[in-house]
Amino acid sequence: MIERDIKFLPNGRLEVTIPICLKHDGRKTTLLIDEDCGKPLDKENLSPLQKALIQGFQYQKYLEAGKGESVTELARKEHIDRAFLFRALSLVNLAPDIINLILDGREPKNITLTRLRKGFPEDWEEQRHYFGIK
Repeated sequence: MIERDIKFLPNGRLEVTIPICLKHDGRKTTLLIDEDCGKPLDKENLSPLQKALIQGFQYQKYLEAGKGESVTELARKEHIDRAFLFRALSLVNLAPDIINLILDGREPKNITLTRLRKGFPEDWEEQRHYFGIK
């Protein structure tokens, strides 16, 4: 059941909060009302795979914001190995549904950080086939 929060405001109006997710598939953004939406990640109990995925998106954001002219420069500024940075950045190329599975902690057992670091197909359909996701 979707958890909705209804508050009566002093001015007589209602404030209704409904957990939603925005899903972007490369062409359009869709509004989803889903039971899994609105659940924040528990920062204290992230898996190594979740941490690596989040790092990848943070590094991508840093590059897009101009924190580094290149991966080499960003790696130097962040005091990390360039190869580590490349591996972290590659994770942002996972299919959105695979990313959601990882963030929700529901990824198949065959999606491991070790396996991802060895490489995976660029095409999202090929990724799903590679990891056995239907």
